[in-house]
Amino acid sequence: MRLSFNDVNRKYSFTWVKCNDDARSDYFRSLFISKHGGEFVRSGRHWEWNPKPEQLIKLDASLIQPASNETTPRGQKTWIFVKEDIEYTTKNVQEFCKENKLTRSSLYEVIVGKRKSHKGFSLKEIIVE
Repeated sequence: MRLSFNDVNRKYSFTWVKCNDDARSDYFRSLFISKHGGEFVRSGRHWEWNPKPEQLIKLDASLIQPASNETTPRGQKTWIFVKEDIEYTTKNVQEFCKENKLTRSSLYEVIVGKRKSHKGFSLKEIIVE
């Protein structure tokens, strides 16, 4: 059985459940401590794992990059749909669905190729800028 170091304090993860809500939680906590060290401390109804200070990762200052105010632009998408030989262009699928009284999940199925059309609308092209 693999108890994950990263998930031990994340509620309802497999490791958290084994160390808190399982019938053999004492056994799993001792197994986890023997492998990873540290200790379990009672936090309300549940147990929380605290590593020893030497187990905490010490970051080298040269590895930390200063925060930049610039954000990397994501590719803006433009969808072109066709209905009865008329092209409709949109950059916001949700608003397009509201304007044309379409079901958003069904239109996304058209986009990914699960459906050919939805209420007469079919996908012609996706443009990524």
